[in-house]
Amino acid sequence: MFSDSQSAISLAKNPVFHSRCKHIQLRYHFIKELINDGDLSLLKILGSENPADMLTKVVTTDKLRLCIASIGLQG
Repeated sequence: MFSDSQSAISLAKNPVFHSRCKHIQLRYHFIKELINDGDLSLLKILGSENPADMLTKVVTTDKLRLCIASIGLQG
């Protein structure tokens, strides 16, 4: 799985519970368990290369073309 958030990657990979993240619901710690067990790896992706941006942000035409190509759609 790829993420462009370095803080999310650090939080997911750190097995220590921090008081600052106590608001995170228990069900979201499932991802943390998958990473700790080696069933899932979380890797950094540059924001400029993240195809998920087209679903969450306003993107330029060039970025939209990159996102469409990244997920295998024809544009």
